[in-house]
Amino acid sequence: MSKSKTNKRMMVEEYETLRLNMKSEGYAESVCTVSIAKANVMAILLSLPIIFVCVSIYLLRWWPVRSMQTDAQVTETALFRDIVVFLLLMVVCLVAHEGIHGVTWRFFCKEGWKSIHFGVMWSSLTPYCHCKEELRFGGYVLGCIMPLLVLGIGLYIVSLFASSAIILFLSIMNILGAGGDMFIALKLRKYKKSLIFDHPTACGFTAFTK
Repeated sequence: MSKSKTNKRMMVEEYETLRLNMKSEGYAESVCTVSIAKANVMAILLSLPIIFVCVSIYLLRWWPVRSMQTDAQVTETALFRDIVVFLLLMVVCLVAHEGIHGVTWRFFCKEGWKSIHFGVMWSSLTPYCHCKEELRFGGYVLGCIMPLLVLGIGLYIVSLFASSAIILFLSIMNILGAGGDMFIALKLRKYKKSLIFDHPTACGFTAFTK
């Protein structure tokens, strides 16, 4: 059995054990998961308004300056270089996105890094981060939205000061990539007094309410 399948089986076993323990202690279980397709659609719908506002502010800030620059002609070599740099940075951000989830959740875990699992869903080539401990609302939702704050909004603020189209596009892609996390964070609103457990195999979570 491959290492990824072993890790997945272990995460599912830990999840089932926790479910049984929580239910035996009198907690009611609410499973809140969505398909990857629906998560992607909702990610686009939630991200587009934010992206529109960000791009509008950027253009208002820098378009007049750019339009007055007569020596800003872009060569094919420079364009190719920028595309390569952008793609490489996107790969770094994909990894960093999951790493930020893990680093944030780790601070709310009793067992620290032992409770954080990283991997890749090879069927969709999607990296993931899974926390095996139940967390309170604040810790879980912060872990959900932290990549948006750091890689999306954070990089966008940098682009405003640096006048960098590459960083702007990078922030836009990260905002779009965090759309699914925003959708999950919105679904969490009704479980503020619950213990939240990250679902090991689906996009979403399980809430345990006393």
